[in-house]
Amino acid sequence: MDRKQFLLIMVVPVVVILGFVGVKLYTVYAGEEILLKVAPVDPRDMFRGDYIALTYEISQISLATVPSDSAFSSGEVIYAVLSKKEKYWTVDFVSHTRPSLGENQVFMKGRVRAVHGQYVRVEWGIESYFVAEGEGPTIERMRNAELSVIVVVDNTGSSVLKQLLINDEPV
Repeated sequence: MDRKQFLLIMVVPVVVILGFVGVKLYTVYAGEEILLKVAPVDPRDMFRGDYIALTYEISQISLATVPSDSAFSSGEVIYAVLSKKEKYWTVDFVSHTRPSLGENQVFMKGRVRAVHGQYVRVEWGIESYFVAEGEGPTIERMRNAELSVIVVVDNTGSSVLKQLLINDEPV
């Protein structure tokens, strides 16, 4: 193996990793912050440590009340147009294709995990929030507290979970 091949083998993984990080950094810096209401569950992963699994109100969409372009199937990509209603952002419309937006709207891109009648279960890629060792159970015990998250959404529908809030206070 010559020197060029060795350098190529060493550089390619670094470029790939920096690409993944760069996409998320772009979302954080160029995106719009939105506030979503959550309902937590506290698992523990022996490889990743304590984290809080988050389920959002926007993760279960009723096609009986939310307009859509057509029915969905499990595994499909879904785009949801959201707008701010009082405090939280909620779903206005869902579609199979990238939507056009009105004023004060953003869209998130997700994947349909299940369809049960008129209900569509969606995964947005922001369902885990990692916390310091031992903090997960403490946060989970705060079931009566109001939990929400600040999410940054960019113009491609990509989202990044920025901050967990308990009773509007950062964790």
